[in-house]
Amino acid sequence: MSVTKALVLERLRRVKGPDLESNIVDLGLISEILIKDARVYFSITIPASRASELEPLRQAAEKMVADIEGVSGVTAVLTAEAAQGGAAKTAPAPAANVATIAEHKRVKEARERGQTGDGAAPRGAPSAPAAPSAKSTAVAGVKHLIAVASGKGGVGKSTTAVNLALGLKAIGLKVGILDADIYGPSQPRLLGLSGKPEVLEGGKTLRPMKAYGIKTMSMGFMVEEATPIIWRGPMVVSALNQMLRDVAWEEGNDGGLDVLVIDMPPGTGDVQLTMAQQVPLSGAVIVSTPQDLALIDARKGLNMFRKVDIPVLGIIENMSTFICPKCGERTDIFGHGGAQQEAEKLDIPFLGGVPLHIDIRTNSDNGRPITATQPDSVHAQIYRELAAKVWAQVLSVSGKGMKPPKLSVNTAGDVLSVAMDGGDTHQLSAEMLRVMSPSAEVQGHSADQRVTLGKKRNVKIKELQPVGNYAVRIVFDDGHNTGLFAWPYLDQLGREKDARWAEYLAALEAKGLTRG
Repeated sequence: MSVTKALVLERLRRVKGPDLESNIVDLGLISEILIKDARVYFSITIPASRASELEPLRQAAEKMVADIEGVSGVTAVLTAEAAQGGAAKTAPAPAANVATIAEHKRVKEARERGQTGDGAAPRGAPSAPAAPSAKSTAVAGVKHLIAVASGKGGVGKSTTAVNLALGLKAIGLKVGILDADIYGPSQPRLLGLSGKPEVLEGGKTLRPMKAYGIKTMSMGFMVEEATPIIWRGPMVVSALNQMLRDVAWEEGNDGGLDVLVIDMPPGTGDVQLTMAQQVPLSGAVIVSTPQDLALIDARKGLNMFRKVDIPVLGIIENMSTFICPKCGERTDIFGHGGAQQEAEKLDIPFLGGVPLHIDIRTNSDNGRPITATQPDSVHAQIYRELAAKVWAQVLSVSGKGMKPPKLSVNTAGDVLSVAMDGGDTHQLSAEMLRVMSPSAEVQGHSADQRVTLGKKRNVKIKELQPVGNYAVRIVFDDGHNTGLFAWPYLDQLGREKDARWAEYLAALEAKGLTRG
């Protein structure tokens, strides 16, 4: 059976409106319907103040369309209509992985204005993502899209993007990365990937390449590294849309991606504007070095996102300082603190700084990103903390934050009690937390790259070190202290501990290791 808009509308007429009056089609709540490769996309306009209450309505509409013969997938979103002059807000379905940091005052003001119904965010506030429309439609298999951008080249944006993606993977999220720099793709080299993506059955969809547990797509997979791409703007935009939408980010029962990191090209040209206007970005991260010239260009990129109502999640200062590995002397080669001062001036979050270090550069050149291949290093720790802050900002902007749980360690130091706010209480052994630390192989790598830790039966928790309002660092008595346990990851471990522990024991046996 051919899936048509008329058929979709006919089915949606069976879904009652918010107050059981008429149906959602005749009430005019359904946006233009998009059908592509048997997948159906649409949004339902609802009052902003009733987003959480009407989530069951969204699910019912999605299920009604999913039951149509020939439909391979459905994406329905709730869209809150803004008051005149305000920005529309998309109300995402509740996510499994959430975190929170102290709300930036601009974010808080924007959220509170939305709750009171006036819909207008103050000038400079990170607004909610614009509602998907005929020009800005959801990406199949992706829940959140985060753009990593810079105003100019040479600031380490691509290296930052890949390590942020791996940092998000390390805190328990399913992650992909799209290399949107058509003219100068970097991700194949950074991830050590070569070859071409597989064309799936039907010939219209590509299977993304995969490295270190993250799905990846790049123009670098289509052309040789030394081959220049000499295209005009429209061709670049067309290729970018294909790499974004004609890719199987979700396959089988894997649930798709929690977040797709988009490595943007530098500047504010056609590609940047296309991504900002046609893709429902959850937010943008600006990367800059500390010196004035880079900050001038970073400000341009930031203002572009603001003009198209994309939340600016914050600024990262790359190459923030240099510490001599021999004498320990600090040298601010590109200056220091400029990005933080700029963030304060523009009233947006400063996410943190990344030092200039030879290990970051050499590992990147060799296709071995430091966050995955040296998970216990101080630099990997920095990237994981940046990733946790970025994710917390995404969910804070969308109003889906998680309050910190109550943590307590028993007298023996071998059990951590995690009481989730308004939810379950999990009892997690010190041994399990140690062998499943986010800084260890379990989170930063794909299954075939994991290193199973043995002989940790008697490890104890020595100290808990809070990291903002979004995570905790656990210090173990064997000296390990670089694991950043975000609240969603602790909750996930608690809910899946039996299955995860069984997998761990099986891995020990298969590798001839013992618990010690």
